[in-house]
Amino acid sequence: MPFCKRAIAPKDVCKSAPKARGAIFSDLVDVCGFTLCSVLRQLADLSRLSVSILEELEGELASICHRSGTLESKVISLQRHISVLASKPPLKSKTRDFTSSLSDQSDFFIGHLLL
Repeated sequence: MPFCKRAIAPKDVCKSAPKARGAIFSDLVDVCGFTLCSVLRQLADLSRLSVSILEELEGELASICHRSGTLESKVISLQRHISVLASKPPLKSKTRDFTSSLSDQSDFFIGHLLL
């Protein structure tokens, strides 16, 4: 989960800027026009932030796509290696069979019992 990188806070849309404190609106049309401009500025800021977020997401998705492609190629290589190993006949072991080792053990114990 990514950390918060942006803080979006609403602005007062009907309050004038500190520079324009001396300007008093003469009628309701001026107030509506100022409010509309403030809302449009906020929407512009919000759209800039959303574009920034989408660009970051696009970069992350490209990175994930690249990593998954690399992982896929490694899995395919491993499958080929396993299929080659599976097609080879098993190696014959050089150990003696079970019955001959039992007879050797029994001879050993019998020889020690007779002493």
